Amino acid sequence: MIDGTVTKSEFAARIGVSAGRISQMIKAGQIAPGSLAGEGRTARIIVNSACADLRRTLDPAQSHGLNGMATRSALTGPTPAQSKAEPAPPVARQLPPASAPPPGSDTADLIGREKLRQAEFTTRRMEREEALEEGRFVLADDARAAISSAASKMLSTFESGLSDMADAIAADHSLPPRDVLHTLTKAFRQIREDAARAFAGQRDAIIAAEAEALARAAEAGDEEDDETE
Repeated sequence: MIDGTVTKSEFAARIGVSAGRISQMIKAGQIAPGSLAGEGRTARIIVNSACADLRRTLDPAQSHGLNGMATRSALTGPTPAQSKAEPAPPVARQLPPASAPPPGSDTADLIGREKLRQAEFTTRRMEREEALEEGRFVLADDARAAISSAASKMLSTFESGLSDMADAIAADHSLPPRDVLHTLTKAFRQIREDAARAFAGQRDAIIAAEAEALARAAEAGDEEDDETE
C-alpha cells in the first residue's frame, strides 16, 4: 500500500468483487472522484475514503446474500482510526479471495449460515407448494369468497321462505298474512344485522391477529439477518 492507496485490482480483491466492478462503481459515482489518486486507468484507490463512499452509496440489496457477504465484511472492517493505529499488512495476506474463504474464518461461517437459511426457506416454500397442489392447503382468499357466497345464498333462501312461513302462521292463528309477514321480515332483518356486526368484529380480530403474526415473522427475519451479519 502506497500512502493509503491501492490499485483497482487490489481494492477489488480487498472487498471481494472484480476489477471491472470497481470501474463500474467509479462510473456510477459510488466511489467518489475524491477517493481516487490520479486519473484514467492508472488512478489508484484511496482505501479508507473509498470504503466510506461504498458504505454510504452501495444499494443495501447488493450487500446481502451470498454474493455480497465478502463486500459487507470488508466494508465494515477496521475503522479509519484503527487503520492509522495499526497499519494494514500487505493485501495478498490480509484478505483471501471471497470465492474461497478459508475454513473456520468469519466469512466462511457467514456463508455457511446464509446457505443454511436459504436452504430452509426453499424447503418451506416447496412444502407449501406441494400441500397446495395436493389440496391440503386452501388459499385464504378463495376460502373466504366461497364461504361468503354460501352464506349469502343461505340467507336469500331463508328470506324468500318468510312468505310461506307467514301464511302458515296466519292460517294457524287466524291472523292477517300481511301483518305476520311484516313482523317476521322485521325480526329477520334485525337478526341479520346483529349477526353481521358480530362477524365484522370477528373479521377485525382475525385481521389484527394476522397483522401481528406477520409483524412477528418480519422481526424474526430481521433478527436472523442481524445474526448473519
